[in-house]
Amino acid sequence: MKRFLLSLLITLVILITLFTQISFRDLYRLLVEMDPIWVVLGSASYLLALFLRALRFKWLIHSSNILLSELFRITVLYHLSLMVLPSKLGELSYPYFLNRRSGMGLTEGLASLIASRVYDFLIVLMIFIFTLVGFKGFFQMNLLLTIFFSVLLLFFVLVAFFYITNILTAGSFLIGKIGEWAGLRNRKAIQWIQRKIHQIAEDFYAIQARKTYCSVSLVSLGSWVAIFFVFYALMRGFGLEVSLVKLVFGSTIAIIANALPISGLGNWGTLEAGWAAGFLIVGLSKEEAISSGFGVHMVIFLVCGLTALFCWASLNSFKERKKKKSPPS
Repeated sequence: MKRFLLSLLITLVILITLFTQISFRDLYRLLVEMDPIWVVLGSASYLLALFLRALRFKWLIHSSNILLSELFRITVLYHLSLMVLPSKLGELSYPYFLNRRSGMGLTEGLASLIASRVYDFLIVLMIFIFTLVGFKGFFQMNLLLTIFFSVLLLFFVLVAFFYITNILTAGSFLIGKIGEWAGLRNRKAIQWIQRKIHQIAEDFYAIQARKTYCSVSLVSLGSWVAIFFVFYALMRGFGLEVSLVKLVFGSTIAIIANALPISGLGNWGTLEAGWAAGFLIVGLSKEEAISSGFGVHMVIFLVCGLTALFCWASLNSFKERKKKKSPPS
């Protein structure tokens, strides 16, 4: 309860601060006057992005062949959880839903989620590097130095990902040694942690053994292209003309801000703040940058919420049909 209240407080502070910079009339006008055709195109692109991410999960899961339609439902519910649960707890909803729907172990679900996030990080970082080059004058950066450190970060993440099994195994061993050195009486907790780390390490080994790097990378890239088209379509729907480079740069700032470990309520507030910062840099007015951030977030939330409602209803309908078909005991 305390965590929820703290998350709510942080979100309210950010939202109130943003709304002191614009009027509700700005946001109302933006939503009322938006072009429905562009909104429909953006919504369809968002659903395509969710489908591609469900396909990515299917290629990352190694122990069972889960139906793509089932993974799409789980992916939709997972993304809705990211928007409503506090303190990044929405991330844990994916392994939870996967466990409840398919009986899959939580560690495998967690491993596939972490792997998908690594792909996302690498792709977003590369996109950000390319767009950053176009704004090097604004930040007054040394281009070669920026590229060097960015490539170094990419290399470090790739090496860590490829050797994550060894890293986790070494971490488990180190935890055991620290437990022995500290003389902890309750060794069961230490053993439980070590066992879970070993299970995750084995799951990562199995994921890497599938050698789906190319296909997962392409699908991940496709999902991000679809997401950026969502942003483009909604901005056009709001009547805001922004070049592709500026759009990618501004929205990438929002994505990075949303990924920060800030204990807000879902991604409300953090995404809008990052969006406003990014699009202020590319030249939008304060009112346009803040109100468009709210508008984009509200449309995406509405589309995801309605789709999640449909998925939830279809899950319950499937359960009812399964009960009727099952013979009486």
